[in-house]
Amino acid sequence: MPASRGHIPERLGKTTYLHAAKQFPFRTVVAAVDFSEESSAALRCAQELARLQHAMLLLIHVIDPVGYAFPEGAPPSVDHDKAAKAELARIEAEVKKQGIPVHSRVETGIVCERILLSLRDHKAALLVLGTKAVTGAGRAALGLVTRQLLAHSPCPILAVAPDDPKKPRKFGRWQNVLAATDFSAASLSALDYAQRVAGGHLIVLHSARCGRHLECPNCLERLRFLAPFDEAHGLPVDHSVTGGDPARMIVQMAKKLHPDLIVMGAPSPEHTEHDLDHSTVAQVIAAAPMPVLIVPEGRERYADELIEEVATA
Repeated sequence: MPASRGHIPERLGKTTYLHAAKQFPFRTVVAAVDFSEESSAALRCAQELARLQHAMLLLIHVIDPVGYAFPEGAPPSVDHDKAAKAELARIEAEVKKQGIPVHSRVETGIVCERILLSLRDHKAALLVLGTKAVTGAGRAALGLVTRQLLAHSPCPILAVAPDDPKKPRKFGRWQNVLAATDFSAASLSALDYAQRVAGGHLIVLHSARCGRHLECPNCLERLRFLAPFDEAHGLPVDHSVTGGDPARMIVQMAKKLHPDLIVMGAPSPEHTEHDLDHSTVAQVIAAAPMPVLIVPEGRERYADELIEEVATA
């Protein structure tokens, strides 16, 4: 049964519904690898997704040529690049041993531009990125490349926080999914993906900034219309309308329910760098320990223009 207006379910319990297998929407998974701590968690997540869903895995490492412009910087850069290529080849060999179809590429150029080109060339369905670790002032979640890709990626991005050695995580299965929507075009695309990837339980959340959620049924009725109980696949859906800051409410519900995945719409390409740092998406990525799937709205047809825009920025 759907949750009542403004109610947050106490927990995601085991369901007796039989959720029939649905077509996994990510047949080609791309992992951007830079051999950092955050990249390691993202790689493990991408690898497990590809294994469980029989998807193609593409590993990309981009070499920034800027270091070669400095006379004293070339030799160390060359050594580093050789080591990176060798490590990528080792990872590819290990992944192949698990029966995962995998291919690796080493690119040279502007990192964001090369990743966008690879996404287009391989018709990638999902890009997996690692986010930065927790610091004393909170997680500096979005680096420059991540900010650019959030605004311009033609496919969904899965943001993965670094591993906590004390709390090892299991990746790959998204039984319980929390989808947040503000009824924008991107968030409606995200809601569609959430319904397709949720394996056992879906919770749909809208935070009404107007603060009238307790007296107005319109938002709840709209949620129920957009994400009804999935009779074809036996997917139970809870709907919740709350009031207040959306990022705070999403994080609060995530900490309460511990979903396997949070799904949100991507920021608009018109967002400035400052906007992205303070956006709801960035705040959720910074505070949530579980992976966050960020879905753009119909951006595939603009791939060529976006690559040119990033390259000339």
